[in-house]
Amino acid sequence: MIVEDHVVTSEPSTPEPGLRACLFVLAGSLFAVDVMSTREVAVFDRFTPMPRAASCLLGVANLRGVIMPIVDVRPLLDLPPHRPGGVIKGLVIEQGSLRAAIAIEAALGLEAFTRMRPGSPGHALIMGFLTRGGETVTLLDAGALLDALRLAMRGADHPEED
Repeated sequence: MIVEDHVVTSEPSTPEPGLRACLFVLAGSLFAVDVMSTREVAVFDRFTPMPRAASCLLGVANLRGVIMPIVDVRPLLDLPPHRPGGVIKGLVIEQGSLRAAIAIEAALGLEAFTRMRPGSPGHALIMGFLTRGGETVTLLDAGALLDALRLAMRGADHPEED
């Protein structure tokens, strides 16, 4: 009878990522949103501009039977506004009952991050900062961003009278 000794070894554990984020380019800089708030990336080659709407609302489009607002978040982040063009790439984000497509320049994909540096206290839309290679990625708070857009659009609906 031959008995073989079996040595049980465990695989070295790798740290669980603390956050999975969708990376994208906005005004030439890297940004991210938690994948829990990200729904998809869509290309809008046809959309309808809305007269007298808030400047952040670029227009609306039909996304598989749902009317999707296409928004420009750059001014909320102190970046130059979106330049009008024929086709808009949009990152669809959602938080609770709010959903919108953010006009972006490019979607870079999903990545896992183990650490986040806290955001700047003076900017409620920035949740924190991530590191990707040697680059800093600004992590946006999707809920705060959608709330700020909702308020901006509500303000355009009810302009103050002089």
